[in-house]
Amino acid sequence: MNIFKSLKLQFRPPKMHDPDFGHLTFMYISNHPERSYWEAEWMFPPTGTPVSIGIDGDESGPRSEARQWYLKLPSRFSRILELARPELAKVFKTWLQQKLPDDIFTVVKLSGFGVEDPQAQTVEWDIMFETTGDKWLGITIPFVGDEP
Repeated sequence: MNIFKSLKLQFRPPKMHDPDFGHLTFMYISNHPERSYWEAEWMFPPTGTPVSIGIDGDESGPRSEARQWYLKLPSRFSRILELARPELAKVFKTWLQQKLPDDIFTVVKLSGFGVEDPQAQTVEWDIMFETTGDKWLGITIPFVGDEP
C-alpha cells in the first residue's frame, strides 16, 4: 500500500452504514493492516441501548464471521449475564463495598463487547459494563469460550 493511501485511511477513515450495526467507521492499523477493524455504536436489541463494538474487517467491510458472532449475542444475552454476574458481584464487593442488586441494570450499563478471533477453536471475547452511580468504574469481564 502506498504512503498516501495509508495516510488517508488513518486520517480520513472510510465510513459506511450497515443494516445491522448502524454507522461504522474503519479503524486502519498501519503497522498491522490485518488487525484493522470497523467500530460501531450498535443499538443492542436486548437492552435497546448503544454498545461499543469492534468488528474485524478490511476496507470492504466487516468480515462475515465477525458479523455472525455479534449477531448471535442477543439470543445468548440472558445466559451471558448469568455467567458474568458472579464476576460483577466480586467487583462490586471489592471496589464499591456493595452487594450487586438482583437487577444489575440499576447500577451498571452495558457498554460493549469485544472478540479477538471469532473463528478460533476457543473464542476469546469480553463484555464491558460501566457503573452508573457516584463512583465510576469500567468493568471488563473476559471470557474464554463460555467461561468468564
